[in-house]
Amino acid sequence: MPPNRKFALATETPGQSGVEHAHLRILAKAASRLVLCQDPADLLGLLFEELATDLGVELFFNYMVGDGPDALVLESVAGLSAEGEHRARQLAFGQYICETVAATRRPLETSGVQACAGYPLLSHGRLLGTLAFATSKRPRLRADELSLLQTLSDQVAAVLERSRLCRSLRASEEAAQQNLALLQNVYSTAPVGLCFLGRDLRYVKVNETFARITGRPISEHIGRTLGEFIPEATPFKELCKRVLETGEAVTNCELRHARPEGDRHWLVSIHPVRDETTALLGINAVVQEVTERKRAEQALRESEQALREADRRKDEFLVMLAHELRNPLAPIRTAIQVLDITGGDAPDAARTRDMIERQVAHMARMIDDLLDVSRVARGKIELRKEPCDLARIVRQVADDYGPAFRGNDIELLISLPDEPVWAHGDHTRLAQVIGNLLHNALKFTDAGGQVLACLETDAATNTAVIVVQDSGIGMEPAMVPRVFETFSQADSSLDRRRGGLGLGLSLVRSLITLHGGSVEAHSEGPGLGSTFRVRIPLSSVPACSMGQPPPVRPVSPAREEALRVLVVEDNRDTADILKQLLVLLGYRAEVAYTGPSGLAVGRALAPDVVLCDLGLPGMDGYALARALRADPATARAYLIAQTGYGHAEDRRRAREAGFDLHMTKPIDPTELERVLSSVSARA
Repeated sequence: MPPNRKFALATETPGQSGVEHAHLRILAKAASRLVLCQDPADLLGLLFEELATDLGVELFFNYMVGDGPDALVLESVAGLSAEGEHRARQLAFGQYICETVAATRRPLETSGVQACAGYPLLSHGRLLGTLAFATSKRPRLRADELSLLQTLSDQVAAVLERSRLCRSLRASEEAAQQNLALLQNVYSTAPVGLCFLGRDLRYVKVNETFARITGRPISEHIGRTLGEFIPEATPFKELCKRVLETGEAVTNCELRHARPEGDRHWLVSIHPVRDETTALLGINAVVQEVTERKRAEQALRESEQALREADRRKDEFLVMLAHELRNPLAPIRTAIQVLDITGGDAPDAARTRDMIERQVAHMARMIDDLLDVSRVARGKIELRKEPCDLARIVRQVADDYGPAFRGNDIELLISLPDEPVWAHGDHTRLAQVIGNLLHNALKFTDAGGQVLACLETDAATNTAVIVVQDSGIGMEPAMVPRVFETFSQADSSLDRRRGGLGLGLSLVRSLITLHGGSVEAHSEGPGLGSTFRVRIPLSSVPACSMGQPPPVRPVSPAREEALRVLVVEDNRDTADILKQLLVLLGYRAEVAYTGPSGLAVGRALAPDVVLCDLGLPGMDGYALARALRADPATARAYLIAQTGYGHAEDRRRAREAGFDLHMTKPIDPTELERVLSSVSARA
C-alpha cells in the first residue's frame, strides 16, 4: 500500500470514530427513553430536538395509519407553523414523501434545495406509520446519517408495536376480569343449583342455590366429598360416578326424592370438564328443582281426566236422556196409528191425532239433533258417501215439507235445474241439511210469508250452491256470525213461541264441513228475512244412476196363516199398544215383559218375527237374541232390535248378537209395517 494512502486512512479514522460514537450515543439514549416510555408518540418530539442539534435537521413528521383506507393521520410534528401543521393533518397515500413511503413501504431520500428522508414504520410486515426528516441547510444527508435515521425508525416501530401489544393485553385483561366477574355473578345468582366436583368427587365450587338445595352453607361444601354429604347410594351420586367413569355427559335426567312431607323432583344435568389436553378435571352438575312443575303437571293431568270423565258422563247422560224420552214417544206414535185404523172420524178426534203426531215428530227431531251434535263433537259420525243427485234430494225434502208450509200459510217456492247435479256425499245427511234449513225457515217465517229453495252450480269454484231464502224475522247483525254455534238462538223472547234447542244450524255446518263444503248466513236486519247459502263440491257424473226408487207404502200381509210376531218390551204401555196395532194389521202377536219370559214365550210361539227391546230386566236384549238363535224353535226368526240407543256401536253390537235389523224408538209404524210385509213376503 502506498505510504500516502496509509497516512490518509490514519488521518480519517479519528473523525469517523467520533461520528460513530455520537450516533451510538443518540441510539442508546433513544432506546433507553423509548423502552421506559408508556406512549412512544409523546417522546418523539423530544428525540427530534436532540437529532435536530446533532444532525442539523429542522423538520420532523410522524404519521400513523388512520381508520380509513389508505389514509395517514399526523401524530407528531416539529418545525411547521400552525397553519402548515393544520394543512398536513391528514394525507392520502402517495401525496407527499411520507405518503409515498407509506404506499411503497420503502425508505425514500430526496436531495437538492432541501434534503429529506422518509422511513416506513413496519412490524412483521404490517405498516404502522411513517417517520420523515428534512433540512434546508444542506442539499443532502450523508450515508451514515441515513443509516442512523433508519435504525432509529426501526426502534420506534418496534416500540410502537410493543406499546400496541401492551394496550391490547391490558384491554384483554380488563375484558377478562369483567367477564369473570359477570360469570361469577351469574354463577352465584343462578336460579338453578351449580357445583363443580373434582375427580375425587370433592366439592370445588358451589353456588347459593345449590347450597339452599342441600340445606348447608357454601363453606361447608368446599373441600368435602360428595360421600360426606350423601353417605348412602342415591341416583344423583350414581350419575356423578358414571360421568366420571365414562366421560359422557348426562342431561335432563329426572330424579325423585321421597320425603314424608311429599316427594321432591329434580332435573339434573352432569357434564365432564377437561383441560386443553382433554384430561378429565372433574364434573359440573346443574340441579333444578321441578317439584312445583311436576305437581302442576299432575294437577293438569287430573283436571284433563276429570274433564274427560265429565264429558263421558255428559255423553252417557245424553244417550240415557234420548232413550228415556223416546220410550214414551213409542206408545204415543203407535196409539195414533191404532186410532187411524179403529176409526174415530170426528173432526175433534182427527185434529187431536194430527196435533199429537206433529208434537211427537217435533220431539223426535229435537232428540235426534241433540244426539247428532254430540256425535259430531266426538267425531262419531261416519258418512256413507255415494254419488248423490242434489236436485232430486232438494225436491224430495221440499215435497216432505210441503204440507207443513201449507198448513202454516207459507208459500214454498222451488227452483231446480232440469239436469241432475251430482255430488259425492251421504244421501241421508245431505237430506238432513236441507231439511234443517227448511225447518229453520218454516219456524222463523210468519203466516203469509214466502220461502225460496233453489239449487244452482258455480263453474268457477266447481261447487253446487243450495240457497234457502225466507221473508221471516231476520237477524241482528251481531247474531249472523253466531247463528251456526251450538245452542245459538235467534228467538230470545220470553214466550219462545218458535221453540227449538238451537242445534239445527250447528248440525248443518258440521255436516257440510264433513262433506268438504261451506255454509254462510246473511240478513239485512230484523224483519228483513234471512238467506242461507250452502256450497258442496261437485263430482263427475256417475256411470249409472244412483237414485233411489220412490217409496212404496207396504200393504198388510195376505197369507193364509198370519205372521207370528213376538214383542219383548219392559214398558207395558209400549208393548201393549204395539201388540194391539199388530193384531189390527192382521198379525198374530204375543207380548213378554222380561228377557227370560221372552225366551219362554218364543219357544212356545215359534215366532216369525221378534221385536225386542235391548234394555230388558233379567236378561238384556243382546243375551236374549243369542239365546233365540241357539234354540231350534226360534233360530230362524227375523230379529228386530228396538231401542232408544241409536249409536253405530249399538247397531254393531246388535248385529253381532244376531239381530237382523236395528230400529230406533219411536218406531215409525209405517216403516214397521213395511218391514213386516217384506218378511211375510219372503216367508
